[in-house]
Amino acid sequence: MAAILRVGIIGDTGRGNYGHSLDTAYEGAEGVEVAAVADPDAAGREAAARRAGALRQYADYREMLERESLDLVNVCPRWVGKHAEMVIASAESGVKGLICEKPFAQTLSQADAMVNACRRNGARIAVAHRRANAYERHGKRMVDRGDIGQPLVIRSRGKEDHRSGAMDLMVLGTHMMDSMRYFAGSDVAWAHGRVTQDGREVAAHDAREGDEEVGLIAGNGVDACFAFENGITAHFESHPKDPKSDRGSRSFGFEVHGTQGIIALRNSPAGEMYLYGHGQWIPGDADGRWERIYLEEWEKHPDGSTRTEQERMRLSNAMIASELLRAVRQDQEVANVSSGEDARAALEMIMAVHESHRLQARVRMPLDNRENPYAG
Repeated sequence: MAAILRVGIIGDTGRGNYGHSLDTAYEGAEGVEVAAVADPDAAGREAAARRAGALRQYADYREMLERESLDLVNVCPRWVGKHAEMVIASAESGVKGLICEKPFAQTLSQADAMVNACRRNGARIAVAHRRANAYERHGKRMVDRGDIGQPLVIRSRGKEDHRSGAMDLMVLGTHMMDSMRYFAGSDVAWAHGRVTQDGREVAAHDAREGDEEVGLIAGNGVDACFAFENGITAHFESHPKDPKSDRGSRSFGFEVHGTQGIIALRNSPAGEMYLYGHGQWIPGDADGRWERIYLEEWEKHPDGSTRTEQERMRLSNAMIASELLRAVRQDQEVANVSSGEDARAALEMIMAVHESHRLQARVRMPLDNRENPYAG
């Protein structure tokens, strides 16, 4: 019988909390026990311990890492400021695997240090991007088997709520960057970006500290173009939208345009998927209709009742946990979900938008500047 894997949960109530329910990612997983929760906030720590079924509690995650013999650690805070130190400390403590909330890090230099610490210590790492979604996996299979012909262009948008522009790009666009790489099946060769504030191009003096400890950002409008090494082009946009708009988060998503069809994915992680049977969408075309694709296992419980958005979020987290467990138990790389290397590549796409705008030129990957483009 395989040894029980012991999990430690790191949260920070009031400063990113436990992300999108990452404290319960191993709920129902076989051969796993939650040994401890670490959180400096006593009330939040107690509540998290109850949710996760943790055996012990710590105010300091470093003490937890020192005193508990952990196999797995979940770095849950949504706020980015301590991700690097938490991941590096966990890897150096000897754990076999980690799950980290997105965004991965504040800067590429931090992401480099995180990935290198995991490699050096033999720790696998998975990141909570929304490619862990039944619709995205289904769409990827369709693209790979040629259902829409040769992929040409990927177009994506942020949620475009009160965080439009740079903040949208960082905290939600990271999902889009990761998904575009996933569907393109290639790395980015170069990027070009334009960043604006109320329509005018931003300058250095527009930089400000972003919310959720993301670091320096600027602009409430973003337009970006990415060229993948295999010839596919991708775009990302985020602009302030009409406050009277009733579309909610349904603009958040992307389309993959191929020579013979288009796949549209929206409103992750709840998930909406559509298929258009022609390579070019022409409004009013009598033969052109979007087909809604439903995946029953994602939408419904076995008894036929509808899953809530929170339940679909838990399914997504379970996919990530299951993949990490497979990688750890089989001593293989993380696949099928976002790895640390994938998350760093998504962050590099984000930073490339601002670096390109700063330099007023396209920038090639990997970026030479591994710090925040607005620093210094």
